Amino acid sequence: MSIDFRNFDAYAAVLLDLDGTVYHEEEALPGAVELIHRLIDQGRKFACLTNSTSSPRRLVARLHRMGVRIDADRIYTAGAAAADYILEHFGQGTSPRVYSLGTDGFHELLNGKVTWVEHAGEPCDVVVCGTMTSVYATEERLRTALTILRSNAGAGQRARLLGMCADRVYPSPRGIEFGSGALTQLMSYAAAVEPVFTGKPEAVFFRELCGRLGVTPEKCLLIGDNLESDIGGARRVGMRTLLTLTGVTRREDLGSLTESQRPDGVIEDLRALL
Repeated sequence: MSIDFRNFDAYAAVLLDLDGTVYHEEEALPGAVELIHRLIDQGRKFACLTNSTSSPRRLVARLHRMGVRIDADRIYTAGAAAADYILEHFGQGTSPRVYSLGTDGFHELLNGKVTWVEHAGEPCDVVVCGTMTSVYATEERLRTALTILRSNAGAGQRARLLGMCADRVYPSPRGIEFGSGALTQLMSYAAAVEPVFTGKPEAVFFRELCGRLGVTPEKCLLIGDNLESDIGGARRVGMRTLLTLTGVTRREDLGSLTESQRPDGVIEDLRALL
């Protein structure tokens, strides 16, 4: 049964992907500003989600420049998901000890809540991978991270490896960049450790966001442009899905999908929802 994508009454919350759905680089995509303002004006529960390794606060400023008025509590990033996961799973009652290859935005989320590890000889609970363009992912820091992962830390246990998201690549004004997933897998292979990922399409990402909104995944509609990280991840936790063709997925990509991989609906852009 196809969804009625012009009427959101059937959904407890609407989840909007950002890059490729709401904007591309520094430009809002057609219908995005109007749709978000409509959701706000109607008092609907919604959130914007992204595999950005930055903080929600930094993305608010970016969206404001595009004419989108939105608060940080309506944005959930892979960086925020990684921070949530660390605070919940590491430290065992004490401040988690973190070695970061992340971003300034990620550090903002955890400053004062964790102990930042700086040297290979220090006890460490988790090594976090963002992207290779991060100011923290220097050649020297990459070597230090590898040394930490290959040695024992803390009470005789190896540090865990956490990737903010499993994206292989992502687009930038310079072209295609190595994604957080690529850097994480490099570290995983070199250190012979299994990583954990917290961004899309991981179930932990979608369930944490739903918990923040006070809704269940089965009552949500996810709108995104990526068949793997948006549509696939949302479907696996029971969400209804709507694909927009303004990002990485093209209409010809749909022909090879099985029935279980197909989104519930397809639109050219967000103007179809106005």
